[in-house]
Amino acid sequence: MKIDFWLRNPDYLAHELLTEVEESRQPPQGTLLLVAGMVGGTAPSLHRYPMAKYLYGAYERPDNALALLASRKHIKMLRVNESSANARKDYYLLPKGQAAATALREQVPPMQWYVRQAEAIGLIPEAVSGGLMRRRQYEHPGYEAAVNGRLIPEITEEVNKRAENVAGRFGLAWPPDSSQDVADGGPQT
Repeated sequence: MKIDFWLRNPDYLAHELLTEVEESRQPPQGTLLLVAGMVGGTAPSLHRYPMAKYLYGAYERPDNALALLASRKHIKMLRVNESSANARKDYYLLPKGQAAATALREQVPPMQWYVRQAEAIGLIPEAVSGGLMRRRQYEHPGYEAAVNGRLIPEITEEVNKRAENVAGRFGLAWPPDSSQDVADGGPQT
């Protein structure tokens, strides 16, 4: 759910990428191009798909969407530590699912936006653990203050202002003035 939140809420992902720039873990110019593609420009119609907050953060029952993938033999779910109070489900992409994902990327151009979002998530060090991601997501006051059962609020305007400040500190323009296709998500990584 934590990675899904950043994928579905590009404004929060852009906020985290700006933190990476400020803490000198990512280069400003290329990262600002990614941020511009997330909070401005043309994105697929479902580029933002809000999630509700529930107890420990963003949550949505994944069962229906994952059941469709499992029924088509695209993924396999295995329960780990089933007898434990800490039981979890691990999901594995099967060869048929990999082939479908590859075909989508090649045949449906808007899918590239989602590929870039997933790659951008990989730039955040905490993206390796749900607990670390949750802690980082809760550092944002809007996320923390979201009411249980209600949608986590959009922060696009805040991110644009922050990006302008960050760009200014590095002597860069905001939005970036580049020949790159910023409207479609910036440079491909």
